[in-house]
Amino acid sequence: MKLLYPLAVIYGLLVYLRNKLFDFGILKQKSFNIPIISIGNISLGGTGKTPHIEYFINKYKDSRKIAVISRGYGRKSKGFCYVNLNDDASITGDEPLQVKYKFPEITVAVCENRNIAAKQILSDYPQTDLILLDDGFQHRYINRSLNILLTSYQKPFWKDCVVPCGTLREFKNGYKRADIIIITKCPTIKTLKLPVRLLNKTLLFSEIMYDNPKIHKGRFSKKIVLVTGIANDTLFIDFLKNEHYEILYHFRFADHYNYMYADIDKINKKVSEFENSMIMTTEKDFFRLKNYYTNSFVNFSYIPIKIKLNKEIDWLSLCNTARH
Repeated sequence: MKLLYPLAVIYGLLVYLRNKLFDFGILKQKSFNIPIISIGNISLGGTGKTPHIEYFINKYKDSRKIAVISRGYGRKSKGFCYVNLNDDASITGDEPLQVKYKFPEITVAVCENRNIAAKQILSDYPQTDLILLDDGFQHRYINRSLNILLTSYQKPFWKDCVVPCGTLREFKNGYKRADIIIITKCPTIKTLKLPVRLLNKTLLFSEIMYDNPKIHKGRFSKKIVLVTGIANDTLFIDFLKNEHYEILYHFRFADHYNYMYADIDKINKKVSEFENSMIMTTEKDFFRLKNYYTNSFVNFSYIPIKIKLNKEIDWLSLCNTARH
């Protein structure tokens, strides 16, 4: 680890200098005349951005015309495209497809350049009056009305290091750009000690709430072959055990893993070894797996999640007071 420290310092300094170019106005930000809320982090993943995006959609979908802009991590396509219900996750990314699937009435787009995406959306859908940026904390070319930083209870950013020594995308002091910090994936009883320097920030806490299982194919069973491809599956496994699921076998893949037919064959073969068993997966994995099981006879289910905040906030009022 010590051998990697110089690389972490060099990488961190490069990102720090880039941020300073934005702070000094040398690199320019483009502004739009509608509220833009960014939900992001300074780590490489696993903080629960998508459930928080969905929280904002649920809160404002009846009063605002919402558009979500994502990079579409892991997709094979490039450039700007809208996400449609019949798309494959390999083209759009799993998380944008999940959002569109749950909220078909809203506009969801993927693009590496958030400015291009926002301009195109406002041209095609001029009634749009709220944009949510998924994973937008480092994408500073687009100005945002509110900057929300997520960090997980299990691995908060102040206990982490810059890559390759840790999982941070920038130095820890990047948190200062946030208007609000949400500590995610919290247990009911919280014992996390907060650094004094964070006490001048608005801090919120969110918990993951697991919904009832959704059966995609076949019959429900608590005898499961578990399939996960997320950054940290510990909380999901703990939930299943607490709900008395019997985990017969666990296929663990990398975050945003693009499943192939060879993987599906292995999973199906394992399921066939256990009578009355079922594939269980996460909500995010479901959108990368579901097309493989459209015409399958294998029992297949997933569990949706949502988040619960410890305090409700008038986010749009904050958009009028935050400055970037």
